[in-house]
Amino acid sequence: MEFSLLGTVEASDDAGVLCPVPRGRLRNLLAALLVHADAAVSVDALAACVWGEEQLPRRPREALQVMVVRLRKHLGPEVGARITSARPGYRLLVQPGEVDLHRFEELLRRGSAALATQDWPAARDLLGKALAVWRGDPLSDVRPGTVLDRDRDALADLRLRARIQLIEARLRLGGHAELVADVAALVQDHPFDEQLRAQLMLALYGCGRRAEALEAFQSARRTFVEELGIEPGVELRELHRAVLVDSPRLGQWAPPGPAAATRAPTHGAVDWAGPAQLPADLADFTGRVRVVAQLEAQLAKATGAWARGPLVLSAVNGAGGIGKTSLAVHVAHRVAGHFPDGQLHADLHGTGGVPAEPGEVLARFLRGLGFPPEGVPADLEERGALYRTTLAARRVLVLLDNVRDAAQVRPLLPGSSTCAVLITSRSTLPGLDGASRLTLDFLDPDEALALFTHIVGCRTTTADLEAVHAVLRICAGLPLAIRIAAGRLGARTDWSVQELARRMADERLRLGELAVEDRAIRTSFAVSYRDLTADQARAFRLLGLAEGPSLGVPAAAALLGLPTAAAEQVLEALADIHLLESPGRGRYQFHDLLRLFAAECAQASETPADRDAAVQRSLGWYLASSAAASRVLQPTRRHVVLDPPDPRWPARDFDGFDAALAWCETERGNLVAAVAQATRIGSHEIGWKLPITMWDLFHLRRWHEDNINCNEAALASARALDDREATAWVLNSLSAAYQAVGRLAEAADCLDRALEIRTALGDLRGEGSCLINLGYVQVEMDRAAEAVGTLERALDIFRAIALPSGEATAQTNLGEAHQKLGDFTAALRHQREALRIHAEQSDEFRVGRALTNLAETLFRLDRLDEAADHAARGHQVNRMTGNQVDEGIAWDILGQVHAARGHYALARQHWQNAHAVLDPLSHPRAVEIGLRLAARSPLTDRPAPTGSRPGAGEPNRGPHVSAGP
Repeated sequence: MEFSLLGTVEASDDAGVLCPVPRGRLRNLLAALLVHADAAVSVDALAACVWGEEQLPRRPREALQVMVVRLRKHLGPEVGARITSARPGYRLLVQPGEVDLHRFEELLRRGSAALATQDWPAARDLLGKALAVWRGDPLSDVRPGTVLDRDRDALADLRLRARIQLIEARLRLGGHAELVADVAALVQDHPFDEQLRAQLMLALYGCGRRAEALEAFQSARRTFVEELGIEPGVELRELHRAVLVDSPRLGQWAPPGPAAATRAPTHGAVDWAGPAQLPADLADFTGRVRVVAQLEAQLAKATGAWARGPLVLSAVNGAGGIGKTSLAVHVAHRVAGHFPDGQLHADLHGTGGVPAEPGEVLARFLRGLGFPPEGVPADLEERGALYRTTLAARRVLVLLDNVRDAAQVRPLLPGSSTCAVLITSRSTLPGLDGASRLTLDFLDPDEALALFTHIVGCRTTTADLEAVHAVLRICAGLPLAIRIAAGRLGARTDWSVQELARRMADERLRLGELAVEDRAIRTSFAVSYRDLTADQARAFRLLGLAEGPSLGVPAAAALLGLPTAAAEQVLEALADIHLLESPGRGRYQFHDLLRLFAAECAQASETPADRDAAVQRSLGWYLASSAAASRVLQPTRRHVVLDPPDPRWPARDFDGFDAALAWCETERGNLVAAVAQATRIGSHEIGWKLPITMWDLFHLRRWHEDNINCNEAALASARALDDREATAWVLNSLSAAYQAVGRLAEAADCLDRALEIRTALGDLRGEGSCLINLGYVQVEMDRAAEAVGTLERALDIFRAIALPSGEATAQTNLGEAHQKLGDFTAALRHQREALRIHAEQSDEFRVGRALTNLAETLFRLDRLDEAADHAARGHQVNRMTGNQVDEGIAWDILGQVHAARGHYALARQHWQNAHAVLDPLSHPRAVEIGLRLAARSPLTDRPAPTGSRPGAGEPNRGPHVSAGP
């Protein structure tokens, strides 16, 4: 396969056939995935590339799901399969050499290295090949106005750097005359680039055009003074003076570099020999391909004959055990050839123990640079001045490992732009000005497997790949954990990978198992923990008690018992030193192993009462907020009664349906985890009520497994309380969860038991809800005639208690029952009555559903014009209210209407839209639509008059027609 970014954005399959990806948003999506090929790209980042930050749709995640489905189809099965879901978004998998950008970057790296070692022919050939990869301006057919504009500019800058380096190599080889026109054209496009201006002067001078070279300088000076108000830089002025006097040095001109770095220091003579202080590179270093390339490109800015600008300062930050030092040492060895005057290294002991004093490090560096001990000044400022003087105009790489903060770094920075500094730290070093920061992420599954295999060998890995994956899931991409686990396996020849996985499976023992000799995960984490303030340490411990995947600030504030502003401040402090991750603005999460360590600390340092209070605050906040969202999503259905929330941590407030649904989707994992935690610790009141508040979320998004698990846990809590009313609530809710996956007998049994309880309690509204849901289950069990009687009893109850929403739902289900019996006229009558009531109640969500129901019945009655009208209106309303299921079904009905009219192209378009909406929801109707599209047949799948449903026992829209719990 081939993927192209350096020109138009293209993808082709193994046969070389170009994939027909249309221009516009789909092309932008492909470009965004390719720019970050082999890396997981978040939904937020992709959305910003597809729509632009000011044009985002109301629900970017759902819209992006549809876009990904469409892109896969345009790419075809072979290439489309390369796009996979990967937390926190999607990843495009590529093989080495398949992306033109990657080929260019590798050739550029090799060409830059040849340039640094003055291998001019090799540099010319490699850089020429690198530029030959380009087909035009990068991302030239990508829709502008998005975040991709920045990527386009960055790629253009990279291309310019390659061109400048190629010109330098060709100048060194004497190609002055043939370069003049090319360099002049580049100067025209980049008038403020001093390096290009200098190269133009050298090219002109080298072919005997001295006067024109001098005029080129004057032209540059006029441009800088008139446009920028500044004089040209010192290098350009020195070159001008050299041309004026016909300096013999111009034959092999270079700005001050290694050859010029011979000034004698003021504190004693130095016999210059470059230091080589880098630690040994890891023989088994694997992965991090893109990060290594990125760091190499940054550090290369300090190299080349015309290195200029600010000091190159690259800061790698990340959690303990993430592999910062290994990466930095590896990269430093790879770029060492760019820095022929030496490499300095120091561990600053920024975490754990006593941080190194900058003055001591300066003394060590000066001795490494050749100064005798008596030649090192005692004064810190004098040491710094001598250090900077010695490195001026020299090409030296400085590796500062394990930095505590910016204050520790500043005295150790060279003053010369020909040097580069590579820093590692657990902190993001926010106070370090001018640094290019790179946050090191955890290894992806492929990289983790490669590292493990490299250590233990292919034979061990392939012998039990399932057990290997189990071990790697536990290590969760943390390189130190992988190395320790692999090291233990290698040292114990009597162990299998399965034995290692078994020993690591128990969370209570896991951190203890991840230790070998002087390496231990617990020790690595403890180093950062010991450096925390008292408030930060308490927050870290209590956050380990939360069992959901991530936390928003309000939820964290309740857990910690802090005001929101104070909670956010401490969360940010923990994120800055990578004890927490921040996957998105205002959200925080633990690495799996760090969560275990935090929970251990909580057990050791917090009292049982304090731990329990924190958990109860957290669970109570989730219950109150979920209930508030539920009241917005379905204001007319019955809601559980809650105690007022603690005013210090108020429940979330939602300004509309979209905001409530978006919050529920974001908090899904936390809500599900809260249910399990509440049941396990005996907080049964929350344990049964929380799933009831999540009813709308489960049924809007068809998250069936979560629905069943939460409601089964809720039933256990209700029974533990011996609360009959609570049991009836949960049984009704659990029945809908069972019904949604076709477990109809269990659903009916739940409803029979709930109905018995509610009848005994005299709960008419609850009795009516049970009857509505039971009637729907009976329809699905092909007991439609029985269902009519059940639903008419429900209708009588809701009329008697004057509850229009219940009456309308009963009418809807009666329509379903009559449709199942083949009486479409009766079905139409009930559905029209349901629509009337919902419209009077201004219930837009149910109006959209009723319109879709009517459209389907009208289609079965061969009333195509009315069916198309209701389906079009239903699609619009359902899309507005976020009802994706009925939105997709409305699209399908429109397709069926057009197919019946013979408009097959238009029918296919509507079916494609329907499939794009329903397939991500795993809706059974998506399967038959997909088969219809794959068949490419002009025939409509018009239903038989029996009203049979697709999906073999699956409901058409499932619990959307239930009465709620």
